[in-house]
Amino acid sequence: MTDLELPDLSAQAEPEFSDSATAKAWLENVPLANVVAAQHQLHAQIEEFNRFGTKAISRLATLEALREAVHFVQIEQARRFTNRALPMAEAESSVFDDTLALWEQMRLGYLRCLEAVLAGEAAMRAQAALVCQRALAYTGLKMFHYHRAYRLVPAREWRALHAGYARAEALEAADAAVKDYLNRDVNDTSPRIAYLRAVLLGMANPNELSQRQLTFVAFLLERWAEKVEVLRKPPEDEDAPPLVLDLASELCPERGGPQAAEPRYLEVKRLAKSLRNRIGLLRKGESPAKLALGEDCVQPSCEQLLVFLYRQWCQAKQPRGVERKRVADAAQACNNAAAIHYYVSGRVFRQPGEQKELTAAQKDQIAAFGRLSTRDEDDYSVVHGFLLEQWKLEDESTQGLKMVRPAANPGKRYIHGQLVGVRPADAKGFLLGQVRWLVQNDAGDLYAGVRLLPGMAAATAVRPTGLNVTGAKYVQALSLTAVAAIHSPPALVLPSGWFKPKRVVEVYVEGQGAVRVRLSEMIDRGSDYERVAYEIVP
Repeated sequence: MTDLELPDLSAQAEPEFSDSATAKAWLENVPLANVVAAQHQLHAQIEEFNRFGTKAISRLATLEALREAVHFVQIEQARRFTNRALPMAEAESSVFDDTLALWEQMRLGYLRCLEAVLAGEAAMRAQAALVCQRALAYTGLKMFHYHRAYRLVPAREWRALHAGYARAEALEAADAAVKDYLNRDVNDTSPRIAYLRAVLLGMANPNELSQRQLTFVAFLLERWAEKVEVLRKPPEDEDAPPLVLDLASELCPERGGPQAAEPRYLEVKRLAKSLRNRIGLLRKGESPAKLALGEDCVQPSCEQLLVFLYRQWCQAKQPRGVERKRVADAAQACNNAAAIHYYVSGRVFRQPGEQKELTAAQKDQIAAFGRLSTRDEDDYSVVHGFLLEQWKLEDESTQGLKMVRPAANPGKRYIHGQLVGVRPADAKGFLLGQVRWLVQNDAGDLYAGVRLLPGMAAATAVRPTGLNVTGAKYVQALSLTAVAAIHSPPALVLPSGWFKPKRVVEVYVEGQGAVRVRLSEMIDRGSDYERVAYEIVP
């Protein structure tokens, strides 16, 4: 329990502050308006201070004096790498690394204080709970920013989190009350609450959540983490398998996970009751604000998120509606609407009815082969940027795919909710799907979960109708056939913003000409497309 990995103290360490008073004076000259410079200065000086020899009680007071400035800078810097496509650009990745590095220096500072607590220093005995809570909180903040960047949380962070809680238990400080005035909503906390906030957020499938949802869940956990108990024995009267965590592991806890070496059991009855009550009241029309869910929480998305969280935290894993199988097949993919249209159709998009004179090269192809070359034989995709990316399939079912693109494979950036075209190695054509979740690991490999859109895809074109759009040109679109087994109607996949109830558009069908259709229903919407049902206009 005393084996803490800390930087060596050095007589040569010369930070620009040595106690809380000099730290406050130093902060007055830190350019907080320039968050990039401020972050670098804070990191450099706290790193130096962590190597500086001083009394533990003075070190603790100094770190407490620095916390507010650190949090301000970190929140501002996080804007530069969140809400971005993946993989990260080099500049975004650099800011992400700098942000994690500063959180780590704060954690190391409190671990240095914890070292004194574990050594039995008299002046630090009363500070055991505060020091444990702060160390766990900074571990949780590192993990939260991994989630916000959709980066895979390394095993070492889970190991540090579990070990931090184990130390709090050993010191009999896990449930001791602590104040944290940097919390957004609730100042009352404890080492257990700090630990459970990180655990529950990790269990919430954060790679599926939007940035707004992630922030909302973090806000809820300030108050709701205290509703969960950590027990040494399985809770009684539970129908579902117990939720087990392992203080000796480097994994996020789960129901039915591997056997634990140092098991603890999460009692979630109070949390489950709170979630069920709020979901029920929302369904009866109660406003989210009156249920202490925040002024910016709106229906129906609020209810949907609470149901999602209830399933992650309070229910046993449900069997998949469609069994997934382990595969090791390759797949090709692309994520640009024009590229998807090109690969689905097999030809360059041109305005229907447009007559274009053949080039000399095309005339030569017809003379030599009796036809024009296809997409598989020419380099159009390379010349025009329609990159066909090489992915690997890890899991596959009729409704979804789990894919990975190794860092060495070239490819474009992806965002949640995006339309993608995927062709598994054993498929004749491209399937359409929506990116459901994304995560990047430290090696740069990009993982994606894709929900497949039902129906066989075909390339088409659409244009608006009406008096005010005379002469409008066609734009690329896609169609999907009906799937009777799941009651999925035939659908059009249109660019974002096209759907209006009962809007009439003209659809060009290869070999049949133009057909007028009425848009009847929005089936689903992604970040760059709309899937809509339609009916033929007589």
